[in-house]
Amino acid sequence: MTASPRVTLSRRRFLSLTGALAAGGLALGATGLWPRWARAEPALARRLLRLGRDIYPHEAIEDRYYLAPLTPLLEARRDEIAAGLEDLDRRARATHGREYGEIEGAAEREALLREIQSSDFFQAVRGALVVGLYNTPELWEPHFGYQGSSWEQGGYLNRGYNDLVIDWL
Repeated sequence: MTASPRVTLSRRRFLSLTGALAAGGLALGATGLWPRWARAEPALARRLLRLGRDIYPHEAIEDRYYLAPLTPLLEARRDEIAAGLEDLDRRARATHGREYGEIEGAAEREALLREIQSSDFFQAVRGALVVGLYNTPELWEPHFGYQGSSWEQGGYLNRGYNDLVIDWL
């Protein structure tokens, strides 16, 4: 029986390898919940995510809940969505000298959205998100204070119509 050669690993090499593995794991973990299209087109996903969070701002809701409802919209109207984002970025560059997602002030981004709020692009994104966010049962009670349908339990009168804990209205 022959002895296998001993491989030495310096502390610096060990730390660089484990650091790279940890960073890769974090990146995969963060994007692993994103829809497949968002992982394939992260720039488009970031731009739509910023837009969605400005239309319906809920800090505590995870990104995936904003991105998932946009999947059918992008499958059906991807070119229109990309053109709408380009138009929004063009307006932002003309007004603020940078792209929409790079504008730090929420009021400045809101002013840009008010300019396009009647466009088909904006209404398509808004419509997909309003249904996608507010019709997701796992978000109802923890984020919106809504306890779900009550007709199965005899309605709200029998269940306590005064017990809603909606603090964001």
